[in-house]
Amino acid sequence: MAFSEILRAERVARGLTQAELASRASISIPTVRALESGAGTLLSLEAILPILGLRWRIAKAGEHIGHVLAERRRARGFSQQALARKIGCSRVTVIALEAEFSGRVATLAAALRLLRLRNPLERSDLAKGRGLVPPKNEAEQDRVMTPPNLAKAIIEHFSHAMVGRVLDPSRGEGAFFDQFPDHVERHWCEISEGRDFLAWGDRVEWVVTNPPWSELRAFTQHAMRVSENIVWLAPLTNLTTKARLRDIDAAGFGIAELLFVDTPKSWPQSGFQIVAAHLKKGYTGHWRVTQLDTEAQSS
Repeated sequence: MAFSEILRAERVARGLTQAELASRASISIPTVRALESGAGTLLSLEAILPILGLRWRIAKAGEHIGHVLAERRRARGFSQQALARKIGCSRVTVIALEAEFSGRVATLAAALRLLRLRNPLERSDLAKGRGLVPPKNEAEQDRVMTPPNLAKAIIEHFSHAMVGRVLDPSRGEGAFFDQFPDHVERHWCEISEGRDFLAWGDRVEWVVTNPPWSELRAFTQHAMRVSENIVWLAPLTNLTTKARLRDIDAAGFGIAELLFVDTPKSWPQSGFQIVAAHLKKGYTGHWRVTQLDTEAQSS
């Protein structure tokens, strides 16, 4: 959901009129209207968030949002000038956004989309009353590069079945894409280079990558629309929640194989099993559980 939709939905859910929200935040009614239409300033946005019971999900308590954006920008390999050019503003605007977290809501929204920091807000009381759940797909996990040797071992495991057009929807530094077998037609997407997988519409036979974990559900849903075989490198718990399994079943897919792999030493050691999961259209059999050879993924 866009900022404007989130703000309006939370205001309505709390039974507040625009006038009441404006009064409590010490801003004008036109300012509230602007925020709910996708305009307005970050100063005004910050004023209404606590009243709506919202907080930034992409930052820890007390962490400067602008600094989070700067770190994310650097992690994705953008200079301030490059980011400004891609989102259609000046470098001075980006500097103000990162250093002071000031500027326009529209500018922030554009930066968040490009940096893949989706769903940046959450309810401040989100943790209250929650049961046991798998770890959240935090956007900060998206820039976790797959070691080339691990990607090569995974591709080799599935390469005997790969035919036709094979797509890496999140190429990054090319760990998977560069290892695609020679007998297939290779394609790629990478949002930082202007190719958004969620806008991809051509049919392919296979989709294979380490997807952005914060967008795992959206990536899976879209992959099932454009391909008959999907291989995701991701935590097992995030792939097999009830919601994910319902999505897979509703799309006519099944889990054909769960290839267990060792968590790369360069990755956060969460304690949750990492797998290369093969989702196959029309598959209705048992899940095949295998283990990738330790030497193969480290050689």
